[in-house]
Amino acid sequence: MTATVPPVPAAVPRLSRNRDFQLLWIGQALSDFGSSMTYIVLPLVLLASGNSTTVAATVGTVSLAVGLVARLPAGYLSDRCDQRALMLGSDLVRLVAVGSLAVYVLLRPVPVALALVTVVVSVAALEVFRPAQSKVIRRIVPTEQLGAALSLNQARAYGADIAAPAAAGLLLALEPSVPLAVDALTFGVSALCVAVVVRAPRRGGGADGAPSGRDAEAAGPQPVAERFLTRFTAGWRYLAGDRFMRWCVLYGAGLNLAFSALTFALILGVGSRPDGAVAVGTAMSAAAVAGLAGSLLTPYVQRHVSLKATLLAGPATGAVLLAVAWTSGSTIAFVAGFCALCLLIPVISATFGTIMAVAVPEEIYGRVITASGLVAQIVQPCGPLAAGLLLARLSLPTTAAAFAMAFALLAAVPVALPKPPQTSTPAPARSPS
Repeated sequence: MTATVPPVPAAVPRLSRNRDFQLLWIGQALSDFGSSMTYIVLPLVLLASGNSTTVAATVGTVSLAVGLVARLPAGYLSDRCDQRALMLGSDLVRLVAVGSLAVYVLLRPVPVALALVTVVVSVAALEVFRPAQSKVIRRIVPTEQLGAALSLNQARAYGADIAAPAAAGLLLALEPSVPLAVDALTFGVSALCVAVVVRAPRRGGGADGAPSGRDAEAAGPQPVAERFLTRFTAGWRYLAGDRFMRWCVLYGAGLNLAFSALTFALILGVGSRPDGAVAVGTAMSAAAVAGLAGSLLTPYVQRHVSLKATLLAGPATGAVLLAVAWTSGSTIAFVAGFCALCLLIPVISATFGTIMAVAVPEEIYGRVITASGLVAQIVQPCGPLAAGLLLARLSLPTTAAAFAMAFALLAAVPVALPKPPQTSTPAPARSPS
C-alpha cells in the first residue's frame, strides 16, 4: 500500500486548508446526519399513522432495492455528465422530496405511497450523488492525500450514525415533522456548499478524459463513438480484466456477507436474552465509535502497515475473539469480536477505495466504483437470513464458532493477493468510453 500511495510532500497543503474539500465535507456531514435521522424517524412515523410493522419494514427493503438498481446508471452518469451539476441536482431533488414529506406529516397522517415515493426519489438521488462526488474529490484532492480524504469521508458517516439517533428522538418528541424538516434543510446547505465549490480542471482533458479544444485538434480525427452498451459496461469490463480488482470485490463481497450475518446474529442472539436490548444497544454504540476510530486511523495504517497485513488483521482478529466466545460461552467476547471488525473493516474499505482512486482511469472511474460496490454488496442482504437460520438450529456460542471459521477462511485469502495496479495516468486520445 505504501508503494501505491506515496507520502505527502511537504509542499502539498493540508486537507484542512483545501477549501473545496472542506466545503464538500461539511455539506455532506450535515446531509448524512439528516438522512440518518430520517432513516430512524420514517418507520416510526408510519407506525404512528396506523400502519403495521410489515409496512414500515417494507420501506427499508425498498430503500435497499432502489439503491442497487440505481447504482450502475448513476456511475454511468457521473462519467458522462458534469459532476457538480449532478450533485447539485441530487441535493435539490432530495430537498423537495423530504421537505414535501415533512409538510405532509405536519398536516395529516402520511400515506404509505408518499413515503415510498420519497424513499425511491431520495435513494436514487443519493446514488447519483455518490460517484459524482467521488470524481470531484479525486480532482480537488492531491493524489498523496486521497487516503486521508476517503478516511475522513468515512468518519463523517460514522459520526452521523453516532449523533443521529439521540437527535432524532429529541426532535421526534417535539413534532414528528421536525426531524424531516431538518433533513430537508441539510440538503439545502449541502447544495449551497456544492454550488460554491470551485470547478477543478479535469485530469486528462474534457469529459470522459477525451481531449478537447486545441488538444482535440492536435490529436487529429477521433474514432467513432462506442455504442451505449459498450460504454455502460465499461466498469464491469475493467473489473473483469484486472486481476487485483476482481480479487478486491470478491473479498469484499465475502467480508460484507459475513459481517452482515454477524450483526444480525448479535441483534437476534444477544437481544433475545434477559436485558438483551440494553446489551445490543451498548454494542451498537460501541461499534459506531469503533468505526469512527478505524476511519480516522486509516491514513496511519496505510503509511505503516502492508496491504496484506491490513486485509488479514480484520477477519483474523474477529475469528480469534469469536473462537473465544465459542469456547467460553462469553457474550462479551462475541460483542468484542463484532466491535473489532467494526474497527478494522473501515480501514480495509478505505484502503481499497484509495487504491481504486489512484489507479482507475478517471474517464471510467464512476462506472468502476459503482460496479465494484454492487458486486461487493449484492449478497449482503442474505446475511440476516443466514444469521436467523444459524440461530434457529444452533446456540449462540456454536453460532460464534461458525462465524469464527468463516472469518478464518477470509483471513487466509490475502495470502494469494495479486499485485495492486499502478497509478493511472491521463488517458491518451481515444473515443469516449
